[in-house]
Amino acid sequence: MARLDLSYSMGPGRDLDDSYIESEAFEFDLGFLRSMTVTPPDRLRIVDGIGDSMQPTLHDRDLLFVDVNQASLNAQDRIWAIWLFGLGAVKRLRAIDTEKVLVISDNPDVENQIVNRADIIIHGRVVGSIKRH
Repeated sequence: MARLDLSYSMGPGRDLDDSYIESEAFEFDLGFLRSMTVTPPDRLRIVDGIGDSMQPTLHDRDLLFVDVNQASLNAQDRIWAIWLFGLGAVKRLRAIDTEKVLVISDNPDVENQIVNRADIIIHGRVVGSIKRH
């Protein structure tokens, strides 16, 4: 499994266009990974979540497990690692119709927004996290 030197904003977004993304091998117990997903470990990525817009579900600096096999919006109200208007973010997504998506922040102090599907690129679904203390 790869840990990417990449952070996804859990706030207004982080510019990923100019970022150099380095990765390193990361080992986890296969049973632990299977508790999150059946996706092969080589299709999982570990990234940092930055910010507070997904609290209380996810917290600043949590390690996020992203299943890159799941890169299309095929389920409502799941948490996704996305590019939104060219910025990296972690958000809950809900399809409103064939053209519009509600981008949801779990933090009630952060406003949700309705966007065109064309403005979202899904990197993968967040299938688990590890909290840092």
